[in-house]
Amino acid sequence: MKKTFLSIILFTLSLSVFANDLDKLKAVTTTPEKLTGIFAQTKFLAQLDTSIKSTGAFNYIRDTKIVWHTLTPIDSTLELTPKTILNYQDGVQVNKLDSNTNSIVAVFSDIFFGVMTAQWQVLEEYFSVSAEVSEGHWKATLIPIDKNIGGFISKVILEGDKYLKQVTLYEPEGNLTHIEFDQLQQK
Repeated sequence: MKKTFLSIILFTLSLSVFANDLDKLKAVTTTPEKLTGIFAQTKFLAQLDTSIKSTGAFNYIRDTKIVWHTLTPIDSTLELTPKTILNYQDGVQVNKLDSNTNSIVAVFSDIFFGVMTAQWQVLEEYFSVSAEVSEGHWKATLIPIDKNIGGFISKVILEGDKYLKQVTLYEPEGNLTHIEFDQLQQK
């Protein structure tokens, strides 16, 4: 009985700490209506023991659209809305995924918008979130709570100040993607 009671108290305290972490994150992060910037991305491929680097620019309009334009090594644009994912190569649409015909599009869109725009309440639907906040800087660790998401993401680490500055995405097979954002401008 005492062990059960102690377990309930510890669980309740951990929920309280979790809520405090999210409150701290919400207090220091900003989600402007529009944001632009540049990115440098490194994708580490574990089986090949090699990294691929890419750079580009992005812009978003909150809850409407994210445009992710990779400039190097290949010119490619990903346009994400809450219901569609469009891929362009050299200005020509080469792929379109729609949430009406592919249910994963809505989940991917929720997660990508949640990460890019610090929508912690959306991310909580898919991940357990733990956070550290110190002097205006923060770091959040996201662990998937859905087994389907856990099949392709084992952990996500987000870091920033007022805005998101870094994302590190860990995949179960050892691959990882690290993205750094710079020249962020609120529009």
